[in-house]
Formats: sequence, C-alpha cells, structure tokens
Amino acid sequence: MIIMTCVISSMVSIVIWRLNRPMAGLVSWMLAAFGGTLSFLAWVAMPWLGREIAIPLNMTISTGSLMLILDGVLRFRGLIPAGRLRWMTPTAMLIEAVQVIVNLNQDWLRITLNDMLNSLILVAMIAALLHRARRDERTIHLMIAAGTAVMVCSYLLRIDAALGAPRGTFRAPGDPAHAYVFFISLLFILSWTFGMLLMVNLKVHRALADLADRDPLTGIGNRRLLDRLATRSLAHDRAGLVLIDLDGFKHINDSFGHDQGDRALIWIADALRGLIRPGETPIRLGGDEFALFIDGTGDSSDLDGRVAELDADINGRITVGAGFPLPARVSIGAAAAPADGSTLDALIMAADRRMYADKHGFRPGAEARS
Repeated sequence: MIIMTCVISSMVSIVIWRLNRPMAGLVSWMLAAFGGTLSFLAWVAMPWLGREIAIPLNMTISTGSLMLILDGVLRFRGLIPAGRLRWMTPTAMLIEAVQVIVNLNQDWLRITLNDMLNSLILVAMIAALLHRARRDERTIHLMIAAGTAVMVCSYLLRIDAALGAPRGTFRAPGDPAHAYVFFISLLFILSWTFGMLLMVNLKVHRALADLADRDPLTGIGNRRLLDRLATRSLAHDRAGLVLIDLDGFKHINDSFGHDQGDRALIWIADALRGLIRPGETPIRLGGDEFALFIDGTGDSSDLDGRVAELDADINGRITVGAGFPLPARVSIGAAAAPADGSTLDALIMAADRRMYADKHGFRPGAEARS
C-alpha cells in the first residue's frame, strides 16, 4: 500500500513539474517522491538483498527524501535562492548511512538516531512552511504542518519504545512501534501530496492574478490594479494620486521608432519604481501616462512635497540622459482624498488639471532629449 501511494505521489509530482517547470522546488519534490518509492522497495526486498544492504538503503534514501522535501519547501517559498545549499541532502544521507552501518546490529540505537535526525528535518520543514505564511496560504500550510507533526510524534513514540525497552530486546520491525511509523508514513505521504497540489495551484493562481495586475511592457501596475487599490483605500478617505505625463514622447516614436519609445517607457517605469516609498504603488495608465497611488497620504502639503521630490528626481535623471532618446521632461499633477474628491475618477480629474497646468506652464511643444 505504501509503495503504491509513493508511486502515485511520484506520478503526481512528474505532472506538476511538467506543467510548472520554472517554479522553484518542484524538482526536489519529484526526486523526494522517487526516493520514497525506492526506500520502501528496499525494505520489501530485504529477503533478497539481505539485512546488511536493505536496511542502510531504506534508511539512507528515506532520510534523503525528507531532506529533498525540506529543500523543496525552502526553494518554493523563496527562503533560499536557486542553486544554493544543494549540499544539505547528500550530507544528511551520508550521516545517516554511516550511523546505520555502524549500528546495524543495535536496533534500539540505530532507530533512535534515525528518528532523531528525521524528526529534526521535519521540524525544520514545519518552521519553513509557517514562516511568514500569507493569509491565503496559511490554511494549506497548517494542514501540511499538522500531518508532518503527526509524523514527528510517531518518530518520538518509536524513540521512546527503543529507549524504554531492555537493551537487546527492541526489534525492528518486530516492535509494534515500528508498524505505527509505517502506517503514519502512509498518511504523511498522502497529506503531503495533496498539500503540494494545493500549494502549487495557489501559487499559479496568484501568479495569474499578479500578471493581470501588471503592465506587460514595464512590469509595474496597470489600471486594473489602480482600481482595486483605490476601492480599498478610498473607503477610508485617505489616499493620494500623482499623475505623470511624458513631454515630447510622441516625437520619440515619430523620429526614432516605437522600439526606442518602449525603451523610454521602461526607463521611466524603472526610475519611478526606484523612488517609491512604503504605501506607494507605481502604475502605468496607458500610452505615456503614469501614476503613483499613495495609500494613507497625509494633508495636501505632504503631497505637494512628494510631488516636488518626484519632479526634481525624475527630471534630474532625464537631464543627465540614458544614452537613448528620453522625453524632454515629465509633467506632474497630484490630488488627495477627501479634499479633491472621494472617488478615483474625481482624483484623476483633479490631478489631470494640475498636471496639464504644469505641462503648459513649463514649456509647450518640447522636443525629446537623448
């Protein structure tokens, strides 16, 4: 039954990996499922392989599988970067192999050390799952953590049985505690496989939702995201909106082509992204129009000061240049709720008037700057 469950888990892991190859952690989970299958096959094959081969294979590969699950969780959650700490799994397997071979004929000591190591790995996995879990993923992570905690409890019970029995009388697999661990392992594999499916599905759903909120060219937010942010913030009547328009952008497209125009838009978006503070979200409304939505802004004087900072910084960077055509300058206008209105449309209209006053008051008909 356990082997069949491991095979099913392996097949599920392969499908998930094939459908979501760029996602971090999936390769480790797929290898862990294969390892679980091999470890139980080694145990079943003990009459043919012999105790000296089957037991070290079973325990070493089993520990490696748990380490691969932990490795996958750390990478999936972004707690370690790609390519780092690949040594963890082979190191744990080497430690386990040495201790099993050394203590092969002392069942109580071999089982105790094995279960202590595996328990530490699983506790680390629980900590990785629950570390700064977002609200939408907390239920899934708690479910997996609960199944993992039950597995840890089964290990602790077997440790207690091994240490409590008179020396030389504890036998694996003869002791009932050993059978309990195998049964709990079945439940752990099922809960982990189901939880893995839910975690990957949630991450894909979140990525699609994030993609729908992003401008495909610049990578910053789009009008859909602005509408959603405004709906949430304007309910408390504390929000600000800064509109930014590129002067001379049409000249870039007409004279240098749309590829150069796209470079200019990306450059402005990157500059805006580098200037944001907590509570601020850069937005591309479309064409050469950008916005900065400010959640929980203070009075109008605070917003005026922020506009002055953005004006000086972005236009200062344009003056220095970037090695390719840039707009002559940016025109900026801002509005705050509730002074300028309590709806997004009202804020856009107020900020738009001030932005065009800034544009025409500075230099109409400006040319692009390289």
